[in-house]
Amino acid sequence: MQKASETHSSRLVDELEHLAGYDPRRDAGERYHYDPEAAEHAVRFFAECLTHVVGEFSDKRFELLPFQAALVSTMFGWKDRETGLRRYRSCWLEIPRKNGKTTLAAGLALYLLYCDGEDGAQVVSAAADREQAALCFETAKGMVEKDDMLSGASTVYRRAITFGATRSTYRPVSADAYTKHGL
Repeated sequence: MQKASETHSSRLVDELEHLAGYDPRRDAGERYHYDPEAAEHAVRFFAECLTHVVGEFSDKRFELLPFQAALVSTMFGWKDRETGLRRYRSCWLEIPRKNGKTTLAAGLALYLLYCDGEDGAQVVSAAADREQAALCFETAKGMVEKDDMLSGASTVYRRAITFGATRSTYRPVSADAYTKHGL
């Protein structure tokens, strides 16, 4: 009998195929496998740790919509069988204006900062100009400040959030500072 989390995770993968026409199982081969616990962990992080900070949902927990849960579970649930590393290292997402791209991106950045387990990780929000790059960061900063556990484990600066347990940092960067080699 399948565990409830495996059934739920499988439905999330099916949801992604239905909405986006993409089936990650199709080309997984023998190299990749789906880890329902890793997928569920990522989805739960949003609801358990993150709070909306702007708009009509301000001060409400971040419950992912079905398409968002499908995306998050796919990004973090698929692993390389040999290395255990995530199958997907980047994601291209197109959503019309005013549909929560910034909030979702802020949540993803925070998940990578706190839960990826990489020592010295450098998580960045990149955009064409400084103001645009700051939007996602400011949303994430507000989410951290609203959660006692995250804020207690972090140091929040004007333009960076650091997580001491892994010596990791999240910061916004912009293309208008073309001299930022390395970032």
